Amino acid sequence: MKTRSARLLLTIAVTTLIVHPGAFAQSQSGTKKGPASKIYVVDSTGESQIEYGNKIYPTEQATAYEAPGTVIETKGKSHNSFVYSNGTGMYLDQDTRVEIESFAQEPFEADYAANLGALVEPSVSRSQVRVAHGSVGVCTTRLMSGSSMQYSTPFADINVRGGRISIEANADESHVDLIEGDVTVRSGSMDVGGQLLRPGERATIRPPANAGDPPTITIGPIPDDRLAAANDRAAQACGARTAVTFELLAGGASGEAAGADRASAEVDQQSIVAKPTLPPDPTIPVVVSPDRLPGT
Repeated sequence: MKTRSARLLLTIAVTTLIVHPGAFAQSQSGTKKGPASKIYVVDSTGESQIEYGNKIYPTEQATAYEAPGTVIETKGKSHNSFVYSNGTGMYLDQDTRVEIESFAQEPFEADYAANLGALVEPSVSRSQVRVAHGSVGVCTTRLMSGSSMQYSTPFADINVRGGRISIEANADESHVDLIEGDVTVRSGSMDVGGQLLRPGERATIRPPANAGDPPTITIGPIPDDRLAAANDRAAQACGARTAVTFELLAGGASGEAAGADRASAEVDQQSIVAKPTLPPDPTIPVVVSPDRLPGT
């Protein structure tokens, strides 16, 4: 009898999974699946490339890509500015490689469309970005409760909770400069607590002296001769943030919107579309003196 009951329950469970697989997936994740997160190219100077879906594209201004899995690489004497679809700006200096390991967003908040200028991200987001080498500036919106933003280098993990940050990574050490905001730096997975940075401070992370030991973190003021460069990277990232806003489409995209998205073959009802911010009308009204009017 018990065996028969167990078989009946198993049959019902399997049937439910086959008929309603979406319901099962949603119950497992606990949240409704959000739209595909994007990254938008605000500026591209010099030679650089974006790798996505086993294809390599030259970086082009005013182009959007699906963010997860995207690899961005700048060459010598080149730099790029980007905006994520949660409103975070990112600047890549020359000779830099950044790998967006993951970036997911929940559905946009219902009132976000009416508050595009607000200094808050449109929905809860979670991102993991690796700076393999080079120099990066980051400028965030105010992150929503439940969001997480992680940057990493070969020697450090950086938990960003908001602000303006400069990150440098090379084969010998990593530097994290906090211009403004709230950041914790950890020297690997074994460093549970990490080091909290204050504005104006630099964390220098170096490989361990002995194999098996964690990297070492040294905290101090941002050196005077490095402050200007760190400020400039963060300022470039903040400037990129003001160049574009993002909207969630309510019913498919136009051909023009779809064409601007190099990584997506189709744009569906859950698509995020970048809307470049138009500068104010620079037209200056011309005042004609009365003595120059005809008949005067």
